[in-house]
Amino acid sequence: MYKTSKIIIKNNIESIEPLVGYVQLIASLVGLNKKENQRICYALEESLQNSISFDFEAQSEEDIEVEITNITSGLKVIISDNGIPKNPFKKITQTLDEIVNDVSFESVAKSDGDDISALSDFVIHKLLDRYKYINKGKYGRSIEMTIYASNQRISQNNLEEEESIQEKFDLIRVPTSNDIIGISRLFYKSYGYSYVNDVVYYPHRLEKRINEGSLLSKVAVSDHQKVIGHIALMQPFADAKISEWGMAICDPVVRGQGIMSELSVDIMAEAAASSYHGIFSHSVTNHEFTQKICDKYGFSDVALLVGYAGSELSFKNITNNLTQRESTIISYKALKKELQVELFMPKKHEAMIKKLYKSIGINATQKSSDKKIASATELVDTIISVLNIAEIVVKSIASDAFETLKYITKKFSIAKIDIIYLYVDLEDENSVELVEKLEALGYLFAGIFPHYHHKNALVFQFINNIKFDYSLIHSYTSQAKELRDYIRLQDSNQIDE
Repeated sequence: MYKTSKIIIKNNIESIEPLVGYVQLIASLVGLNKKENQRICYALEESLQNSISFDFEAQSEEDIEVEITNITSGLKVIISDNGIPKNPFKKITQTLDEIVNDVSFESVAKSDGDDISALSDFVIHKLLDRYKYINKGKYGRSIEMTIYASNQRISQNNLEEEESIQEKFDLIRVPTSNDIIGISRLFYKSYGYSYVNDVVYYPHRLEKRINEGSLLSKVAVSDHQKVIGHIALMQPFADAKISEWGMAICDPVVRGQGIMSELSVDIMAEAAASSYHGIFSHSVTNHEFTQKICDKYGFSDVALLVGYAGSELSFKNITNNLTQRESTIISYKALKKELQVELFMPKKHEAMIKKLYKSIGINATQKSSDKKIASATELVDTIISVLNIAEIVVKSIASDAFETLKYITKKFSIAKIDIIYLYVDLEDENSVELVEKLEALGYLFAGIFPHYHHKNALVFQFINNIKFDYSLIHSYTSQAKELRDYIRLQDSNQIDE
């Protein structure tokens, strides 16, 4: 059984074809169909072609390492090298709106390698399930490309016949191996393929997450041993100090038996007994059901991610099809109390930041200057293709940080990514000047997100040429309403009510 391999090639075009041929063979071995095989191989070839053409000094000979790994239900390819970072200082003659409105091969062909690379990213990320670029400063960079095998995904053929037997709620338990397919069936039955966390559609991936402990899952089972409900605590990334509660679902045919209430009590007890610093929820805003649960269990609303999920997200008997992308409220509950924190807060948003921290029991004060400039800007940007969003996590801020982020924003705009979410460290004084410049570029305040990649993360968001009707964002608590209105005032492209 194939697991993983590493290949080192030189930065010349002749090295690409044999490597792609090898990956094509591996893709077949791990179960990708013909189209999926073509997609990952094209993405690899296109990425290497652009990197070798534009990212190395002329006549230089450098190593490019390619790691191919068989992951659960799919394949991951990681390209690592010490190529020149994309030129962040390139003069941009068009506004971002003009770029988005004029993306054509004719206009791009007249430009340099940066524009060609940006268009290439647009093509590549559409072929993949996840696309991540890691800028490690002086330690180089890497690109991660992930694709999942569709034949390992739950489908209509996997749904069992509806039985006339009335299912009655019996108990809650940790899922057995026999329950995994039942969980996937439950999500498919209720959401089709519109649920935001696609792990639920791949029983093998789901079981692996549960077995390794990154997903603490509970199921509600009927008296006939059928899975009729589910809830979970999920790590948002490896070694996270917080966990997301969610994946909460109940079979429509058994609603009204108090199943979701029982599941919520159980998972909150699990969270309280855990070692996590806090738990959070992405509460959808097309209805207030999840927001009400969060409020009941002492969560506070700390951020509003406008347009986080696609408009196709729907849940039977709760919502109709959405008329715009779905926004989510980040609701947070601290499990380990911290009474005081010193932060570098942008003056414009200081009052709101302090209010959000106060709501989770922390008194935030402005920190005195200790100006330190990092030697290199380090960041990770990830495209989540199924949602058509991007996340940028800024690890360190050097003098080129703004120009680097300006370039990435342009790249994602050309790639027609709908929303970009940016996470910076409130304990880094350089973040203050950075976000002020980014606001001039069009980034909007979103809120705070404790322990999300940073102990104290400040969240900004870039809405790529989309207008939102904020009156359709349902906010249950007074703080959620205030946060929504605060963000609406910043957004000059909103739909007038």
